[in-house]
Amino acid sequence: MLVIAPHPDDEVICNGGVIIHAVENHIPVKVVVITDGNDTRTSPLVRHNESINGTRVLGLNEDDIIFMGYKDGSLNQLLNHHWNYNNPYTAQDGTTTTNYPYAFQENATYCGSNLADNLKTVINNFKPTIILYPSGDDEQRDHQATSGFVEYVTTQTEYTGSKYTYLLHLPPDWPSARDYYPEYYLNPPLQQVGLLNGPEWFVFNLTSYQEELKETAMLKYKTQIYPTSYLMSFVRKNELFAHYPTLNLSQSNLIIPKGEYRDGSREPMPLFSDPCGDGKYQGKEESLDITTVGMDLNMDKAWLSIKTVSEPSPNGIYYVHLNLFHSTEVKRVMITVDKEKAKIQLEMDGESLKESIPLTIHNNTFLLELPSSLFTPHSYFTVNVDSTRFGAIYDQTAWRVVKIS
Repeated sequence: MLVIAPHPDDEVICNGGVIIHAVENHIPVKVVVITDGNDTRTSPLVRHNESINGTRVLGLNEDDIIFMGYKDGSLNQLLNHHWNYNNPYTAQDGTTTTNYPYAFQENATYCGSNLADNLKTVINNFKPTIILYPSGDDEQRDHQATSGFVEYVTTQTEYTGSKYTYLLHLPPDWPSARDYYPEYYLNPPLQQVGLLNGPEWFVFNLTSYQEELKETAMLKYKTQIYPTSYLMSFVRKNELFAHYPTLNLSQSNLIIPKGEYRDGSREPMPLFSDPCGDGKYQGKEESLDITTVGMDLNMDKAWLSIKTVSEPSPNGIYYVHLNLFHSTEVKRVMITVDKEKAKIQLEMDGESLKESIPLTIHNNTFLLELPSSLFTPHSYFTVNVDSTRFGAIYDQTAWRVVKIS
């Protein structure tokens, strides 16, 4: 079992019980901590020691924990804006490579490609049959980005094991109640139940001993978790996991007139739904609250639709991120919708090309027209949509894996 944690403490808060179960049953466990945990309240070295001490309570040894040492708060930037080695992320201290003494790779470049390669190395060496990683619907940006990295790497490497996500940040009402109630069960958030192609939820029940041991381990993270912290909400009689199914997209052999899409008489089939009222601002900006992502793939065109609760905001900027996987290459695509204009930026082999693409807006839906050739050489792609205003992310969908047939 491989547990992937964005920060030093996520491995225990959401996964402590199942780690104890694995240790009790002699199941090999590795934990990967992606960032250095430098959250300004304490030092990365203190956070490192807290992880060592906390996981030791669960039964793990120091060599079971792998620390990547990327900068806390940087993962969204690495995933979406600083992927290539020639465009590294620059940390606040001016560095572009890891200076963390326990880093998995010495002087690792702060870029998405390097982090993806690190994860590939760990997965290929350890060969886990189960991977536990953050939910793409988590509202914390490092968690959401970590989910995107895992989807990228497992799709590219054709990983065939099981994958389950864990959810930590979904304010203001989840977990319910947000306090220490060890006699309660942790239930799925209501807005995440019954979504089109949404997560399938799984409950992992803990024994009283496992629950008590997990609580002891959590309190070893003294700079992060204290008896009055809402994080104590995760000391419950169970832990909660979800599986996000791979989505299927069939290419039609029809050539459909463009006018049927552009006049609104035809809409792409929905791929998946995103909860209403989620996001950093809990749905207070309805024009930025994404509800559905849809797509049709025809002989000559691909049509991608994004629905929001109300008419898309003229002051908002919407981003569609795509990674298209082929046996010999990965194409990275970013589509930007800004002031009723759309541009596509294609990255491949370190080269980047940007051009305008047709955009149609009908009521609460905008529709993007793309050449089908962008998708047809590829068997899989991953997709995510963000809505932003003045540089702040208001809503973001989970990264989803799509199989083209």
